[in-house]
Amino acid sequence: MKKIAMTLACAFVAAGMLTGCGSSVDENKTPEEIRQEIADWDAAKIQKVIDEYSKAIAEKTSELAAKTDELKEIPLTEMLGDKAKGIQGDIAEITKSLGKLKDNMAAYAEGLKAKTGK
Repeated sequence: MKKIAMTLACAFVAAGMLTGCGSSVDENKTPEEIRQEIADWDAAKIQKVIDEYSKAIAEKTSELAAKTDELKEIPLTEMLGDKAKGIQGDIAEITKSLGKLKDNMAAYAEGLKAKTGK
């Protein structure tokens, strides 16, 4: 029973760390939703969100590098094994997430450019 409770506690802590506190980074938004959302925002607010996306992208990039390094450590003879497949799945998920974050940040950057004229 203690193991289950400890596992759940660790899972909740990890989930809390991953979600962050009040972060406006949402990879589930579409660029079109973002364009509509920022129509009445000022440039400073848009820049703040762009900065948050930059930070999230940097974190995802380092996470991707760590997983890639982990995969490189697996011997060639074990590349078709479960461990390698799991890491490859993680890499695919991180890459997909990174792509969404970059697309969304580009939509915010377009909005900022439209607001500032630069």
